[in-house]
Amino acid sequence: MAQSILRLEGIARDFYDGKQLRRVLKKTDLEIFPAEFTVIAGPSGSGKTTLMTIMGLVLQPSEGTIYIGTKKIATYSDSELANLRMRNFGFVFQQAELIPALSVVENLLIAAGVQGGSISSALKEKALALLESFGLKQYSQVKAQKLSTGQKQRVAIGRALVNDPKVLLCDEPTSALDSESSTIVLDTLKRLSKDSSRGVVMVTHDPRVFPYADRLIKIEDGGIMYDSRSEGAN
Repeated sequence: MAQSILRLEGIARDFYDGKQLRRVLKKTDLEIFPAEFTVIAGPSGSGKTTLMTIMGLVLQPSEGTIYIGTKKIATYSDSELANLRMRNFGFVFQQAELIPALSVVENLLIAAGVQGGSISSALKEKALALLESFGLKQYSQVKAQKLSTGQKQRVAIGRALVNDPKVLLCDEPTSALDSESSTIVLDTLKRLSKDSSRGVVMVTHDPRVFPYADRLIKIEDGGIMYDSRSEGAN
């Protein structure tokens, strides 16, 4: 088996609800592997989004250790964590969160622009190649506000891939889509997960997603209740 690209050891998270400290994510061990589409499913409030935001170094755990490859993520400043996120993770959210007045290709390149570097011709070519692979190259100069919801979500996936992340983290990306658009987005994510250097993780409560998963994890009440990778899983 390939070495994991992301590993969580004993990760837990507590929140203070104004009256008491409440554990919303129980101690969790989890490894994410390249070339695998991992789906984390659970109802609202189950802890799946908390788990994903910790995986992406957006939220710090109350307990436990995170490894990216063999690198232990210990005490880092906010700017150091931001750099780790940009180098290692791509994020796709429930809403595409595109900038309406910018063109499709400009939205795709915005992650590189945020880093403060100049946008090279090679990066522009890469962005156009991503759009072509998603069937959207003809829309490269169209303002994002003119796209359909499904097209916007595919652009958001392209934007998340521009910096070649090791892990693509997707938070309910199909929940606002109709069946046809959802199928297109899921087919895209499934294809992307076959890249031998990248893992794709998606959190959802949508059972339409389950058949696409190489690995299905179900989470309830802040703990993993089922993992299809586990020996003896049905």
